[in-house]
Amino acid sequence: MPLYPVNISIEGRLCLVVGGGKVAVRKVESLLPCGARVQLISPEVESRIAELAGKGLLQWIKRKYKPGDLQGAMLVFAATDNEQVQEAVFTEANTLEIPVNVISHPEECTFQIPASMRQGDLLLTVATGGASPALAARIRQKLEGQFGVEYGQLVALMAAVRKAILASGGTQKEHKLIFERILDSDIVDYLKTGQWLETEKLLKSILPPFCDVAVLLDGIRN
Repeated sequence: MPLYPVNISIEGRLCLVVGGGKVAVRKVESLLPCGARVQLISPEVESRIAELAGKGLLQWIKRKYKPGDLQGAMLVFAATDNEQVQEAVFTEANTLEIPVNVISHPEECTFQIPASMRQGDLLLTVATGGASPALAARIRQKLEGQFGVEYGQLVALMAAVRKAILASGGTQKEHKLIFERILDSDIVDYLKTGQWLETEKLLKSILPPFCDVAVLLDGIRN
C-alpha cells in the first residue's frame, strides 16, 4: 500500500521507544535533534542510552514494557528482539490509535522512517515502502554527495530573502520572479566555493534596493 509522505513536528511531544539495543540508540538519536520528549523502556540499555539519560536528554524507565505504557505518546517505536513484546506494543498502539513503527516488521508499521540526510533546514528523504532499506540507504549516500553544506546555506538565505520581500509588499508574481532569478543564477557555486563578494554582487543585482544584502548574508556565513 502506498504511504502518504508527511513531515511532522514532534517538538515537546512524547515519543516512546521500547527497547534498549543499537536500533533503539539510532531511533533516540534521530528523535532528540527534533526536540522530542523521549521516553525509553527497557531493563537494560546500550551505554549510549545510559549516557543520554544521565544527561537528562531522555527518560529511561528501567524495566520491561507493560500494557498502559503507551498512554499519551505521539509516536511509538517497538525496537526489541522479543517477538511477543513487539506484538504487544503493536497491538496496544493500534488500540490507542497511536502511530507505531515496529522494527524489522514493515508490514506492521503504521509509519516508516525513510533514509534521510540534512543540510541545515534542507531535509531529503528516500523510502522504498520497507521493500529495500539497503537501496534507500544507497540513494541517500548519493544525495549526500550531490547536496553539500551550500544547500543548507541556500535554504537559510532564501528564507531570509523571502521574509524581506514579503514584508515589502508587491505581487506574488513579482516575488516569484525574484526567487527564480536567484535560483537560476550561479548562487550555489558561489556558496560552495565561499565567494561571498560575488554572492553579494549577485544578490544586489537581483534584489530590490530596500533589501540589505549584507545583513541577509551575515546570517549564513560560516
